[in-house]
Amino acid sequence: MRIAVVLLLSLPAAQVTAQESLETKLVVTQEGRETGREEFTLGSGRGRGAPGSTLMAVARYPATNPLLKLGATLERTPEFALAKFQLDVDGPNGTTIILAAGSGARLIVRTVAKGSEAGRELPGGPDVVLLDESVYSLYAAVADLATPAGKTLTGVFPRSGRRASFVARREGGGGNSAQVTLSGDINGTLDTDPKGRLRRLEFPGSNILVTRAQD
Repeated sequence: MRIAVVLLLSLPAAQVTAQESLETKLVVTQEGRETGREEFTLGSGRGRGAPGSTLMAVARYPATNPLLKLGATLERTPEFALAKFQLDVDGPNGTTIILAAGSGARLIVRTVAKGSEAGRELPGGPDVVLLDESVYSLYAAVADLATPAGKTLTGVFPRSGRRASFVARREGGGGNSAQVTLSGDINGTLDTDPKGRLRRLEFPGSNILVTRAQD
């Protein structure tokens, strides 16, 4: 398993581009002011025909002439376990690529930037979800794991190194549709549509609201 993960992380990075079919658009606001936009698609299947799901997203801050652009790819197994994660960050300090994969109870992360490369191991497991402070469609994975009784999860933010322990409680919805309340290190609410795609996300403490774009 360890060898397989190392080989996976050694593969060349495949950037998410604007040419991908990103069918769902989100608007990100803070204190009522738009700060950025995100586009994503969530489909069945993974690379090389493997079963599971793949989420691909592009986020821009601000939406026009962005100072920060992020491209994310999240592949998961049919059991919602992490198969592969990639985050491409293009900002004022250049481009950074972050790759991650699960290996049993460990999470292996590789970061590549201009002139540097680093790898690290973090605690992993089925209750760990990979998130980012600026790519909100990744929270659909939280909805998949939420339960009516409340599921304790650990959010890992590979770009910042942050770890957050929180409880995801499913309040309603049928099929893949869900309304989820988050409490703990992450406090907020999120809704997904019947296809499991993020529809709305709110963090009252930071006055961040993510909604579907109307245009």
